[in-house]
Amino acid sequence: MALYNFMESCFHDAMKSLALLSQKGGSGKTTLAVHLAVAAADEGERVVIVDTDPQQSATVWGQARAAATPVVATAPAGDLDRVLAAARHDAMTLCIVDTAPHAAPDAARVARAADLVLVPCRPTAFDIASAGNALDIVRAANAKAVFVQSACPFRAPETAESRPVLEAFGLPVAPGTITDRRAFARAVASGRAVTEFEPDGKAADEIRQLWRWLREYLA
Repeated sequence: MALYNFMESCFHDAMKSLALLSQKGGSGKTTLAVHLAVAAADEGERVVIVDTDPQQSATVWGQARAAATPVVATAPAGDLDRVLAAARHDAMTLCIVDTAPHAAPDAARVARAADLVLVPCRPTAFDIASAGNALDIVRAANAKAVFVQSACPFRAPETAESRPVLEAFGLPVAPGTITDRRAFARAVASGRAVTEFEPDGKAADEIRQLWRWLREYLA
C-alpha cells in the first residue's frame, strides 16, 4: 500500500501548469489558452482549463463546445491552489490557466503557482511596453516564463522587428508566431479550436508547433 501511495503521488505531481498572463487586453490570452488546450488533448494530455478571468470567455467557449474535453473550470485566482490540487487528484496532466488583464495581485498569485508563464505579445509598441509590466510580475514571483508573438498581422514587418525587442527583456521567445487569422475567431464561435475547424490549415499548424515547443519546455 505504501508503494502504491508513493506511485500515485508521483503520478499526480506529474501534472504541469501553464498560465497565460498579460497586462494588456487583446493580446490573445484566451485564444491561446483554448487552442493550446485542444492541441495538447489531441496529443494525449488530460487537460483542464482554469478560467480566472471575470469575463469568463474561456468558460463561454467551453459551454458552446460539443466535446467533453478539455474540461473548463471557472474559479477566482484566489482559489487556484485548491483547483490545482483537485486537478491533480483527478489525474489531469496539464492545467492551463487563463487570467484577467490589469489584475496585478491575482497575476502574481497565478505566476507563483504555475510551472510556466506564457506572456503573449502583439507586435505593437503598446503591447511591448505592457510586456515589460508582465515581466516585472513574473520576476517578482520568481516564475519561469516565455514570450510568444501572438495575434500578429499577416506578413507585417513589425513581427520580425519586435522579436529582438522581446529578446532584450531576457526571456526566451517561442519560435514561430501566431498569426491573426480568421480561422481562430470562426473556430471559437462554434466552441472548437482551429485544429478541429481546419485541421490542415496554417492556424492549426502554428498552434501545434507552439504546443510541441511548450511541451518540451515544460519537460
